[in-house]
Amino acid sequence: MNYEKLLEPIQVGNHIWRNRIVMPACETRLSNPDGSSSREMADYYGERAKGGAAAVIVENTFVDNKESRSSLVSSGMYNDHMIASHYYVSQAIKEGGADAILQISHGGRQASAGATGLQCVGPSAIPCKFVQRQPRALTKEEIVEIEDCFAAAALRAKMAGFDGVEIHGAHGYLICSFLSPYTNHRTDEYGGSAENRARFPKNIIRKVREAVGNDFIVGYRLSASEGVEGGLTPEDTAAFAKSIENNVDYINVAAGIYETMEQYIIPPNYEPHAMVVPFAKVIKEQVTKCPVIVVNSLTPETAEKALEDQCADIIAMGRPLIADPELPKKLMAGRREDIRPCCRGHEGCVSLFFSGCPIRCEVNPQCGREKELKLVKTNNSQNVVIIGGGVAGMEAARYGSEVGHKMTLIEKTNELGGHFIEATKPTFKEDHKRVLDWLKTQVKKSNTKVMMNTEATPELIKELNPDAVIIATGSHYTSIPVSGIEKAITPDVAIKREVPIGHKVVVIGGGLVGSEVALDLGNEGKDVTIIEMLPAIASQDEPLSQISLTKHLAAAHVQCLTSCKVIEIKEDVVIYENAHQERVEIPYDTLVSATGLKSNDTISNQFKDSAQKVIKIGDARQAKKIFECFHQAWQAIREL
Repeated sequence: MNYEKLLEPIQVGNHIWRNRIVMPACETRLSNPDGSSSREMADYYGERAKGGAAAVIVENTFVDNKESRSSLVSSGMYNDHMIASHYYVSQAIKEGGADAILQISHGGRQASAGATGLQCVGPSAIPCKFVQRQPRALTKEEIVEIEDCFAAAALRAKMAGFDGVEIHGAHGYLICSFLSPYTNHRTDEYGGSAENRARFPKNIIRKVREAVGNDFIVGYRLSASEGVEGGLTPEDTAAFAKSIENNVDYINVAAGIYETMEQYIIPPNYEPHAMVVPFAKVIKEQVTKCPVIVVNSLTPETAEKALEDQCADIIAMGRPLIADPELPKKLMAGRREDIRPCCRGHEGCVSLFFSGCPIRCEVNPQCGREKELKLVKTNNSQNVVIIGGGVAGMEAARYGSEVGHKMTLIEKTNELGGHFIEATKPTFKEDHKRVLDWLKTQVKKSNTKVMMNTEATPELIKELNPDAVIIATGSHYTSIPVSGIEKAITPDVAIKREVPIGHKVVVIGGGLVGSEVALDLGNEGKDVTIIEMLPAIASQDEPLSQISLTKHLAAAHVQCLTSCKVIEIKEDVVIYENAHQERVEIPYDTLVSATGLKSNDTISNQFKDSAQKVIKIGDARQAKKIFECFHQAWQAIREL
C-alpha cells in the first residue's frame, strides 16, 4: 500500500496542510498545576510535528477559572498570564512544520472533583454516571459568560502564536451536553428543540470567529454518537454539522461520552478498530463546505481506506503518534514496518490520567521525556550480552544497537518473545501481536548478534567476554498450594491449545492473564468460570480496560466468581469457599491455573557475577507488564 490519499496535501481554511494526518487532542498532564505549559509539553508536541503530522491539536484547554477545568493538571487559557507559556508550545509545533491548533473546552458535568474543588455545572442538573457528581444547572447569565470566555480564550490562543483553535463540542463535556437531549432538559431558549439545544455551541462558534477573524482556523469537534439511549445519534449530529459548516474550517468527528468512554473515546484492545468511521461517513455525506476529520483506533491501512471510501477527508491519530511520533515520516519514506505500533494497552497514556501524573507510553519510553531521553549515539561503545529474548531483552538489544553498542542476544528457544508470544494469540490482542512483530523486525534489522536455541551458561558468557550483561530471563507461571493443583494446565498451554480443551473450563485466578484466557476460551464457545480471590476481575488494570474486559467477559457468558478461594481440587470438580464461607463444588473438564508469574531467579542468579556490570530487567526483575519491560530496557542501556 502506498498511502497515496493519506499523504496528499489538503486545504483547511486558508492553510495548506502537508498531508492528511493530524495529532488530535490527547491530555498529557505535562502542564503546570495552574494550567500553563511546561517545556516538557513543548518538547512533546514539537516531536509530533517534526515527525511529519500536518497539524497538532493541543489538548483539552479550559477557558475560565471557575468550573471549566475538567481534569487534574490540564491545560488552561483562562487569563492573559497563560499566553506566554503556551507560546513555547505553538512555536515548537510550527518549527516542526505543522499547524498548531489549541483545543478549548469546558468540562461541564464530567469535570473531576479534584480539578477545581467547585460543584460541576451543566445545562441541567443531570449527573454523569462515570464521575458520579451532582451538577447544578447554569443560569442564562452564566451561559453567556461562558460563551464569552471561549471567545477570549481563542483570542489568547491567537496571541500565543497558534494557527487556530478547536472548539471541543464532543465527549459529553459542556458544549456537547447542551446539544444532547440526554443531558439538556432545559425549557428556556437553550433547551427543548434541536435548534434551541444548538444555540450554545453556535453562539460560541460565532463569538470565537468574531474574536479571531477569518484567517484563523476555527475547528469544531463533536461526538457523532453518544452511545447511550436518548443521546445524540449520527443523524442528529449530521444535521447540526450541516448547519455549522459555513462557519468553521473543519469538523472533527469523534464519538462517546464518559459513560461510553471505553467503547468510543479511548477504546482498549478488547474493542474493535475504527468504530467512528461509519458515523463520520454519515456526517461527510451532509457536509460539503469544509473538511471532515475522523478518529478512533485507526491504523495507516484503515485510515487510507476511510479516505478512499470518502468517509472523511483527514485522519486523526492520537495513540499511534504517542507510540511513534515519526509515523508520517516513516510512511513517506516507505518504512511502514519500522512504525512502532500502539498496542492500546493504556499503560501510561490512560492509566496515569486519573491521578494527573505525566503521560507515558508502554512501548515508547521517550513519551513525555523527549528532551531527557533524546537519542544520542554513545562515545563509549561496549560489548553487551543480553540473556533472554522476551520483550525486555529484544527492546534492550534494539535500543542498545541503535545508540551504538555491540549487542549479543541469547535465546534458549527457537522463537523470540517469551510470555508475550501467548499473550498475543487471542484475536483481541492483534495490536500486541503487531508490537511483537515490530520488535522481531527491528532486532533483525539491527546490528545485534542473535544466538537462537542457545542455553546461556557461565562458560559461554565468559567466552563472549562482555563489558556488561543484561539479564532478561523472564518468569514462570506459579501455582497455589492446594491439593490437586497438578491437574491444572498453565495459561500458555491453554491459549496455544497445546492440549485438547474441554467444554467446561474453570480458570483459577481472575487477574489480567486469567481473565484474558477466560475471554479467549469463552469467545470460542466454551462454558468458562473464573474463580478469583479479590472482589473484582482484573483489578490491577486501569478503569477503561477493566470495564471493557468485564463487559466482553459477560458477552462471552463467562461466569466470574469473585471473593472466592479455591481450597481443594478433585478429579472432576473444584471446591471453593465463597464470600459467605460456604463450600461450593463446580465441575470442570479443563482446569487452568492463572495465579501469577514469578521471576526465574534460579536461572538469573547464576549470572550475577558474570561481568563488571550486571543489570536485571523485565520479568527477571519482577513479573509485571510490557510497560516495565520497555522502560527498564532503556534504563539499562542508559546506565552503561
